[in-house]
Amino acid sequence: MGEKDLGSINNVKPSFESAIGYESLTRYLAEAIKEHVAFFQSAAGGSLSLEDARKEAFRRCETSDEALKISRFLSTNPKAFDLVELGRLREYAPRLADHLWESLKREGRKEFESGHLAANSLFPVSYMKEAWNIAKYLGIRESFIEEWKPSGGIEISLIDMLAQTFFQWQYWLEQVILRSQTEPRREHHEYTLWKQRHQRKQNAKSFDDGHWFPPYVEEQEALEHAAQMADRWNRMYMRTLRQLRDLRRYAPVTINNPSQVNIASDGGQQINAVKEK
Repeated sequence: MGEKDLGSINNVKPSFESAIGYESLTRYLAEAIKEHVAFFQSAAGGSLSLEDARKEAFRRCETSDEALKISRFLSTNPKAFDLVELGRLREYAPRLADHLWESLKREGRKEFESGHLAANSLFPVSYMKEAWNIAKYLGIRESFIEEWKPSGGIEISLIDMLAQTFFQWQYWLEQVILRSQTEPRREHHEYTLWKQRHQRKQNAKSFDDGHWFPPYVEEQEALEHAAQMADRWNRMYMRTLRQLRDLRRYAPVTINNPSQVNIASDGGQQINAVKEK
């Protein structure tokens, strides 16, 4: 049994990469295998010899069943796509491996064009990925898309930047209002004293788990910081809006099958160029 027994490969429009060749992809695969071998040579990987580490890191597919198992895993778990597994499959069934790679890129394009790639950048931590947060962002994005009707990846990327900067401007504007018109939450004095005694007694750690350290600033500094951030995101929004406008304004003009074209000569006088039939 061979690659031809693994099922038919759908005919799809070739990508730019496929037209150039997969040499760069091959280097990626080789680098992934090299790192895999290094892991098995390390203490965490078992301190294997170089030969044993190579055997453990990369085992060629030997049967169609094994190749199908890998191809199904890679095709159904795009975010868990493993370059080493792809390399194993490519040794046995290169056409199928290349097809799966193209499928993964199509999924990546869908992630971009649907807006979820940009949404994930706004909500990088799992607890932030609430349905309402994502829905709010995508709602803003779809409203912009309805108005601008973007054409092509560049205009879509500018719409994403526009929606992201607007979303962040809204957040920091809210912080300005909170910090200027409401009371800050402070620790109670008795709790502060108790915490200090408790930490000395129990030798407890000073910080809980988190992703960043809050700035130690006074109330006025916190307010000024929020105002600066709101202004920064506003300027980024306006700059992106101008870029999108300029892209439309200065786009090259394409003339398809003209019968008459008006052209200004060097002196500024308009002349008519008529297409001969």
